[in-house]
Amino acid sequence: MASRKQSASRQHLAYLAARMMAENGVPDCTSARRKLARQLGIAWRDLPDDREITAELRSFQALYQADSQHLALQRLRSTAVQAMEMLAAYDPWLVGGVLSGTAGPHSEVQLQLYTDRDKELQMFLLGQQIPCRFRERQVHLGGRQAQIPVVDLDFPGGHVEASVFSEQDLRAGARPVAANGPLTRARLDKVRELLREAS
Repeated sequence: MASRKQSASRQHLAYLAARMMAENGVPDCTSARRKLARQLGIAWRDLPDDREITAELRSFQALYQADSQHLALQRLRSTAVQAMEMLAAYDPWLVGGVLSGTAGPHSEVQLQLYTDRDKELQMFLLGQQIPCRFRERQVHLGGRQAQIPVVDLDFPGGHVEASVFSEQDLRAGARPVAANGPLTRARLDKVRELLREAS
């Protein structure tokens, strides 16, 4: 009985996290868990994992946001293609909800770039007609913590967050890790294909 209660409780927590992501623009499962832990005073280990939250998010979107979510996803995938074409020299990969299909009206496009020319990348972006901001953030990368550059780009179709990694990280197969393991990622040709399939 306790196990069934615990399972129902985890499912409810997963639903709450998914609802935050769908309705309030919380960008990812980790951020949703963090908000839940803070609001409800729940230990991190007792919170649902990415798989559980994503399952609830898909259900929530199918029930309450089917039309608006589909339109938002298409808009964001189109923005991803536009950004990846512009950044083609820096080996862009799409990750996150825009790739997996769970992105909604409040989501952003998440890209990973792989280059050893990050100063050149900055100069290139400053020369474009796209508003951009530069910052850094810490990520778990190949078994270690690393500080990486991040650029935020404002396209007409949505916000793009591009994390910049070294070419060595790509060769070594090191990439940011989600709570449930390595993030799934796709190159430009696959994103174009996804966009065509859903048109």
